[in-house]
Amino acid sequence: MKISRIVFVSLLLSACGITPQRQPEVAHYDLPGTPPDLSAPLRSLDVSPSTWMNGNAMYYRLAYAADGSRREQYGETRWSAQPADLIETRLKRGLIGNMGSEAAKGCRLHIDLDDFVQVFDAPEASRLQLDTRAALYDASQNLLARKIFSLSRPAGSNAKSGVVASAEVTDDFAHQLQDWVRQSCH
Repeated sequence: MKISRIVFVSLLLSACGITPQRQPEVAHYDLPGTPPDLSAPLRSLDVSPSTWMNGNAMYYRLAYAADGSRREQYGETRWSAQPADLIETRLKRGLIGNMGSEAAKGCRLHIDLDDFVQVFDAPEASRLQLDTRAALYDASQNLLARKIFSLSRPAGSNAKSGVVASAEVTDDFAHQLQDWVRQSCH
């Protein structure tokens, strides 16, 4: 009896054109391109995300809206991993990858990732915003220097252009880190 009701309801719904909608496919992105070929006297580098970035969601803000500080998630676009992990991997490849045995003598760099978001200043124009706090330690774990970095890059009008800008702003960050580490790591 139960089975016949289920079949009847299913047939009735399909006859009325009420069928389950297919969910849109979610696109997953890495930071595209090759990291810059840099080097810095670092033995290790780690990036810690703010708690709101613990997942792989891609965020944006509508700065031109009444509630411009509110973060929103793209519905059909995700990072392939947590943003902090993607940034850490790219920075390591760019800054430590070419150091070889010299890396063991270098400093330790810790980065707190505070913001990594596409900010729309108008419906068709955005920028990718990257805000971090960095701390540099010597081999004995003594603090050598701290610095706040805030960078942005034009990011187009959609998630895909935001992905491209994410790689560009991360590479800009790598260049700034290289200069700072070379000056501060003794």
